[in-house]
Amino acid sequence: MMKKLLFLWLFFAVLFAACTDDDDNGGEIPMPEVNKVKMIVVNEGLFNTGTADISVVYEDGTTIWNAFERANGVPMGDVAQSITYINGKYFVALNGSGKIEVVEPETFKSIGTILYTQKGKPRFMAPINDTVAIVSDIQGQLVRVNTSDYSVIEYIPLATNWGVEKIVKIGDKLFGANPAGKGIAVFDIDNISEAGKRIIPVLVKDNAKTSKMHLDKNNKLWVLTTGTNTQKESCVFWNCIDPDTEEVLDVVEIPFLKKGDPNLKIDSPMAGGFLYYRSDISGDKSTIYFSMNACTDVENGTYQLAVFELNVDTKAYKLYRKTLGVTNMYGMGVSPDGEVYVCDAIDYAAQRGYLRHFYANGSETAVKVGVYPRMIWFTEKIKFYKKERKDNAKDFCYYSCL
Repeated sequence: MMKKLLFLWLFFAVLFAACTDDDDNGGEIPMPEVNKVKMIVVNEGLFNTGTADISVVYEDGTTIWNAFERANGVPMGDVAQSITYINGKYFVALNGSGKIEVVEPETFKSIGTILYTQKGKPRFMAPINDTVAIVSDIQGQLVRVNTSDYSVIEYIPLATNWGVEKIVKIGDKLFGANPAGKGIAVFDIDNISEAGKRIIPVLVKDNAKTSKMHLDKNNKLWVLTTGTNTQKESCVFWNCIDPDTEEVLDVVEIPFLKKGDPNLKIDSPMAGGFLYYRSDISGDKSTIYFSMNACTDVENGTYQLAVFELNVDTKAYKLYRKTLGVTNMYGMGVSPDGEVYVCDAIDYAAQRGYLRHFYANGSETAVKVGVYPRMIWFTEKIKFYKKERKDNAKDFCYYSCL
């Protein structure tokens, strides 16, 4: 009897250890001189539970799924929306907590908090100089913050409830997706206000407010929207905008093909599987990546989630990488060396998700991260940030806003 009990105890001890190892996901935070950070994943967390955090993936594959809580002994907050690299620090916007956590980039210790003093839900940040950044907000405002003393400078009211969300600074202007205005909002840096807002008209549906905006190698701004073309086909549109003249120079139409469409072929983009914030740009800013469904069987009209690429010079697009087995691509990023990573929120049922790496040969690896992973930051982009800041001080913000 004692032997049987001892066997059962050992069995469950091993089982518990295996489960704990999977859940613990990496042990203590490595020292930077021993193991360098490769990427950071922003985990949104379950709404109203304070389970937001950042996962850190190191060069040797070690993964710390709850790096902030592990480093600080307290939860990060509620609903992590974005991460922005500014002057050697990470700024993590938590729209459910009405705050921005400032985090040291190697130890992940909190070094400050920008706490809203009135109602607000911070979403995305764009630094406009060495000490000031603009924060977008879904409470119909923009917020000017000090990135040195971590204070709120002012709340800038906008005319619509949702106002501007995804933002990027280019030169002396701030651009933002503005669905209520049916276009892209533009502000002069010295006059960020509702009165100073201009609109570049493009086809914008409401959820285009979260569309990433990408500045290419030709200094042209690309914005993703949806709508209907002249043939009354539902399409994805990549709008190419001149930031200087504030004009739409070109529009790349990508029709949502369906079963029975004569133009449907293997690997053609199909209806569904598309979200505005699932896009990225290459390190040399010559190629834009975005997700859509790709056809796997023309006769049956079946498809799978995939990543496509768009050449900014030729305007041609094609399949770049298949992402087999992913049903809930909550976020997507392509590293500066062209590797595809997907944030898989699984069934979006309050469980921890996966960061999946899809290789060119069709193979895949995955690590478990936090609850609802939604955004990937590649630390290699820091070198681009530093180079642009050195070469052209007024435009240094671009890479920090990716």
